[in-house]
Amino acid sequence: MNYLIYGRVSTSRQAERELSIPAQVKACQKYGMDHHWTLAPDGIYEEKGESARTVERPQLQKMLHRAKTDGKIDVILMHKLDRMCRNVADYAAIKMMLKKHDVRLISVVEQFDESFSGELVENIMSSIAQWTSQNISWEVRKGLKEAVERGRFPGYAPTGYLNDKKTKSLIVDPVRAPFVKMAFELYATGKYSYLSLAKELAKRGFKSKYGNLVKRTSIEHILMNPIYYGLIKTRSATCQASFPTLITKKVFDDVQEVIQQHNHSADRSRKHSYPMAGFMRCAVCGSTLCGQTQKGHLYYACTHWNDRKCTERKYIRWESVEEQVAMHLSRVQLPDRFKKVLDAYFQHFAKERINQEEKERKNLKQELVRVQQQIRNIVVDRSKRIIDADVFIKIQDELLKEKEMYQERLSILEGKSDKFVQKFNEILDFTDHADKVFQTSGMHQKRTLVKLCFEGFTVQNQKLTPIWTPVFDVLMDLNSSNFEPPKAGGKGSKTLAVTKVQSCQSGGDGEIRTLGAF
Repeated sequence: MNYLIYGRVSTSRQAERELSIPAQVKACQKYGMDHHWTLAPDGIYEEKGESARTVERPQLQKMLHRAKTDGKIDVILMHKLDRMCRNVADYAAIKMMLKKHDVRLISVVEQFDESFSGELVENIMSSIAQWTSQNISWEVRKGLKEAVERGRFPGYAPTGYLNDKKTKSLIVDPVRAPFVKMAFELYATGKYSYLSLAKELAKRGFKSKYGNLVKRTSIEHILMNPIYYGLIKTRSATCQASFPTLITKKVFDDVQEVIQQHNHSADRSRKHSYPMAGFMRCAVCGSTLCGQTQKGHLYYACTHWNDRKCTERKYIRWESVEEQVAMHLSRVQLPDRFKKVLDAYFQHFAKERINQEEKERKNLKQELVRVQQQIRNIVVDRSKRIIDADVFIKIQDELLKEKEMYQERLSILEGKSDKFVQKFNEILDFTDHADKVFQTSGMHQKRTLVKLCFEGFTVQNQKLTPIWTPVFDVLMDLNSSNFEPPKAGGKGSKTLAVTKVQSCQSGGDGEIRTLGAF
């Protein structure tokens, strides 16, 4: 009788040991010799570092194919049943398939006879193998979850950190951590794609821990990993980290917003050498206008994709496009009366909001004092052995999470009101001279402004006709209509009565931009 041998180990580390697969093969060869069987040529199939949870293993599939097609194979030997499968259904399917081709499947350690009782024991052993696999998996997940909940990091340190063998946690990598922080700060500006950021960091000397240049995919993984602001996420648990953070949650959120914007506009990999690409369409045939550079000048022209017979054949230079866009932006102005009413309402709203945030800050500081006192109390209780170690760790972790939450919210509130006022002032300033802002901006900022204000343009005879976004379309309507502010203090009126509004410079010292009394 001719036989094949199948040996398997689950990890590469097991495969490197001297006893694992060689010991399995040796035991199977001894079993074959004791029965006076012949090992088929090239009949040893070794699976290194493969899990038995799936049958999609290269050597296993190769061996099973040979067993089906080679009529000279009579037996397949394995050291133990769990070397073949750790799944009852898979084992039964393999055994049934081999039986159809008159090939026996034998475990040299767990020798089952072909009686009903032998099949029963074999099925029980198969179920035990599956249970063992599932139990090991569950224990591993439980251990990982407990480690995460204690603020440890169960795995290889991500870029910017190093594994601390003593505490089983992470420590900051003094070499690569500054580059990781820089990556978040640069990408948050919106001026970089993954690829351009990788090149920029490479110019500044950023390399992996193996000394290689950091690739685009590595940059993507870094920018989307919440661990850098202190949040550990695994499949089994999510927990605040106990090791130092490299960035704040606000910076992380800003980067995620930029990523979403890039994905939405599908221009994350462009260099934007053609700032109006995708914004202009031919008024005759509806085709997009494509940019091209000739003799050092940038031109746009209809591609005629929709109609090859389109009569629009003229090229339009970038300087002319820029001038016309600026001309249309010069119309982006709020009526003075509308500004006064809007400014008065905003002053009232900002004052209420600042008061609410001040109350919230006061409450948060009180909660922080309370939590800090509770942490000190449990430390004292632990030192006096009033509570055991496990209870102490659990309570401490919960209090630290609560403290982190309050601190994070407090940091968000600090200076938020000033930024809120500043943003409002910036919007009013923009409506005063949007054309000048556009003309003095770089190519990337020009494209951003065009996205903000316009859905696109139609072009005919080198003339651009704008299609405004809904918000700016309303502004155009306000400019063309006679706007009358609501009268303050009328009977039954809920409008705001403003007696006097002081005038001040825009954005100065966090104050609110106003336009005089009315």
